[in-house]
Amino acid sequence: MPEILRVNTSHLKQVVDLTDPVEALIRKAQMREGLCSLFITHTTAALTTGEIGEGTELDLLEVVEQMIPKIQFRHAHDPSHAWSHMAASLLGPSLTIPVSAGQLALGTWQSVLLVELDGPRERDVHVTLMPS
Repeated sequence: MPEILRVNTSHLKQVVDLTDPVEALIRKAQMREGLCSLFITHTTAALTTGEIGEGTELDLLEVVEQMIPKIQFRHAHDPSHAWSHMAASLLGPSLTIPVSAGQLALGTWQSVLLVELDGPRERDVHVTLMPS
C-alpha cells in the first residue's frame, strides 16, 4: 500500500526537495534494496530529479516556463494557468528510483524534486516501495 507525502507549497511556482522525506519512508520500511515509485496526483505539478541550490531550482522554473509557447490557450476553466497543465504534462507525474543499501540511488548532486506550477497548494505524492 502506498504512503502519501502531503506537501504544502508556499509559492505560485516553486521547487520542493522531497529527497529527505522519501528516504525517511525507506528507512521506516526498513527496505535495503528495490525500487521506489513516486506519483503526484495533480495536473499542475510534476516530479523530476535535479540539482537544488545555488539558484538551479529557479533556473529550472524559468526553463519550464519558457518551454511553453505563448499561445491563446483554449482551457475553458482558467486560461491563465493553462500553461501549468502543459508544463506538468511535459515534466511528468512520476519517477521510479532504485534503492540501494537503504538509500535512493541518486547521483552526487541529484535530488527528488516536486515542481509546483500553480500554487500555493497542498500536493499529494504517492510513494510505493517495492523491495527486491
